[in-house]
Amino acid sequence: MFIDGHGTSHFWKFIHEKVGILMLVFFIAHFVLHWGWLVLNTKKCFRRNKEIKTDEIIEAKYTAID
Repeated sequence: MFIDGHGTSHFWKFIHEKVGILMLVFFIAHFVLHWGWLVLNTKKCFRRNKEIKTDEIIEAKYTAID
C-alpha cells in the first residue's frame, strides 16, 4: 500500500469520505424521524409542575433479609 497519495490509499480515502457522508445522512434522517419523541421527552424532563400521576407511581415491596 502506498502512503504518498498513489495506489490503494486513494481508494480508501474515497471509501472513507463516502461512508462518512452516508453516516451523516442516516444520522440526520434518524434525528428527523424521532423529533417528536425528543420534544415530548424533553418537555417531560423539564416541566415545572412535577405532579405525580397515578400511572407514574411505582410501588416496591421490601422483604427483610436477616
